Amino acid sequence: MLQDLCFAALRIATPLVYAALGGLLTYQAGILNIALDGFMIVGAFAAIWGAWVTGSLVAGVLAGVASGVAMAALLALFNLRLKADIFIAGIAVTFLAYGLTSLLLAGVFGQEGVFQSPDIPNFVPLHLPGIEAIPWIGMVLSGHTPLVYLAYLLVPVVAWVLAHTRWGLRVRITGEAEDAAAAAGVATARLKLQTMLLSGLFCGLGGAYLSLDYVTLFSRGMTNERGLIALAAIFFARGRPFGTAAVAVLFGAATALAVRLPEMTGTAPQLLELVPYAVTLLALIAVGLRSLRSRGRYRTQHFDT
Repeated sequence: MLQDLCFAALRIATPLVYAALGGLLTYQAGILNIALDGFMIVGAFAAIWGAWVTGSLVAGVLAGVASGVAMAALLALFNLRLKADIFIAGIAVTFLAYGLTSLLLAGVFGQEGVFQSPDIPNFVPLHLPGIEAIPWIGMVLSGHTPLVYLAYLLVPVVAWVLAHTRWGLRVRITGEAEDAAAAAGVATARLKLQTMLLSGLFCGLGGAYLSLDYVTLFSRGMTNERGLIALAAIFFARGRPFGTAAVAVLFGAATALAVRLPEMTGTAPQLLELVPYAVTLLALIAVGLRSLRSRGRYRTQHFDT
């Protein structure tokens, strides 16, 4: 039971990890990207369309990534070039993404709610011989598809880039003190554009995973507010890659538990569907309380001095 739950948690958390990594990069650059859901839903549609047309999973994933980057470029145009408020621009891009995918779902596939086809290829799970032989751990870590492993391998890559490269240092300085970074000669606008485009890339991968791997279909609103949950993970972990991924897995575990509890306890499924959102709310409350404590300590120290 516990092994199955952990295995499912890793799968369910995968799109959250992708979205969280994308949102984390813009967060580190001083941009609160609330359009992650929009990037993902367009990526999910483009991925299923690309795989259906070509019969290739690689083409589908590339289509999802390209569409996610395109939506990110649109948001960057609104926010960085036209100086639109990031919240308003993010909401507009998200609404555009949902409306566009619904329109294309009807126009391209002739469906109103869901599209699936036997012509769409499936990912093959990878069995890891060295890990699979390890008791308990092997049953949790082995047998996932390539996009699952890629998501978790990208976590240390992003952490290393942010902590140990000149580009990562400039991104963090831009997020912490943009004026000082610009005075030091850092091209802050270009860095923000780069993080925004990378955010679209990661969310495109997350959308491709949702439609091609997790369920092998496209449905309206299938991202199910995962972008907002990813933002909650970023806030809770204070923008740290490993912490953000860990919180995303926690949300995945909550969702997996909500799926399995009705079979075990007979509880109404509608009630247990609230579990992931309740965990998200508790995480945000914890972030708020932590922020209040930090402010209280600062005021006390300031008053004492």
